[in-house]
Amino acid sequence: MKGALMNLLETVSSALAANQLLAGGVGTLAFGAIMYLLRAVPEQALDVMGRTLWTKVFVESLSNEYRDVDAFIEGKRLNFFSRSLEIKDGSLKTGFGGGWGLYDGVLFKYSKTKITQAVAPFETITVSFFTRDRAVVERFMRDCKPEEHRNSISISAFSATGSEGGLRRRKRGLDTVFVDQAIKDRLVARLNWFQGAEAWHSARGIPWKLGVVLHGPPGTGKTSLIHALASEFGFDIKYVKSLHGLGAAFKTGSKSDLFVIEDIDTMAGGLSRDADKPAEGARGAPLHEILNSMDGMQTPDGLKFIVTTNHLDRLDPAIVRPGRIDEVIEVGPLSIESARAMFKAFYGREGIADYAPRTGAELQQMFATMRAEEAEAELARAVRGRAREAA
Repeated sequence: MKGALMNLLETVSSALAANQLLAGGVGTLAFGAIMYLLRAVPEQALDVMGRTLWTKVFVESLSNEYRDVDAFIEGKRLNFFSRSLEIKDGSLKTGFGGGWGLYDGVLFKYSKTKITQAVAPFETITVSFFTRDRAVVERFMRDCKPEEHRNSISISAFSATGSEGGLRRRKRGLDTVFVDQAIKDRLVARLNWFQGAEAWHSARGIPWKLGVVLHGPPGTGKTSLIHALASEFGFDIKYVKSLHGLGAAFKTGSKSDLFVIEDIDTMAGGLSRDADKPAEGARGAPLHEILNSMDGMQTPDGLKFIVTTNHLDRLDPAIVRPGRIDEVIEVGPLSIESARAMFKAFYGREGIADYAPRTGAELQQMFATMRAEEAEAELARAVRGRAREAA
């Protein structure tokens, strides 16, 4: 242990001497003096120093930050002692193994490893900073995020076999989503309260998690609303493509993640109450697995998930019961107020005198292909047509 640390310190000393930041020699001399003194330090003391002088951060490949950290290290490492490279995303990146780097004048060492025995390869980057200042690590993680990512959110997908990677999408403002304002206000208020309610839940022995169901016909803006909510709160989205492994997906979440399960009634072809026999003709997961993932012994603190469905009546009542789902919100065709706001956004003027409820998708198609006068006339004709049918 002691000999290995001596070799390590000698390597770092050489690296520091070659760095322009310490070209004056002062840093090298100071570090050399420390190394000389350490030759007389007992092994136990070296072990304590190794555990107390370094501040470590572990970044797993399932996390939203992994790619950013991986790319950032490439620009900060000391190439003389870090020659391992790999091709990723069409360019050279830091390879597996270890190396050294400098960030903001602070020495760091990194280790990049891969586990291939799992269903999907799993990678981990460990970055150890030669400082006890936590703020250095926090700045490092902030600076890792490229400028173009600061106006985007990460969307990663999870299937029955685990993470399938993801992509980034530009943030979207709530004012660009044409859903009735009362619905947006209700969701924003609930999320704001939930974010600061950890102590409230703990004091009452209530699991600190939030489940929301958005239901309504296709084209009413449920997906767009989720995208805008995640953008508003700075959440990254973890998109669940299969109910198999739902619990494992939930365990990967952090306080900055929002899980999304779209069209839950059709995703697995049905849900079964029988643990061994899924519903006839279905590939569905046993219902108890889904229920326990949403509200059970292994539900992680801070979990947030939104479920969407076009057919609320097709869901088992156990899924949407109070306590498991906290908000059940219908997202229907737009009110006349929301339709008029959408009209103004497209045409830049007030409009719509006669209106019968339509989905946001229907109005978007109309406003994107018609002149304002044509759209108003079409909406008025539809109202008159319904009136004749009713008569």
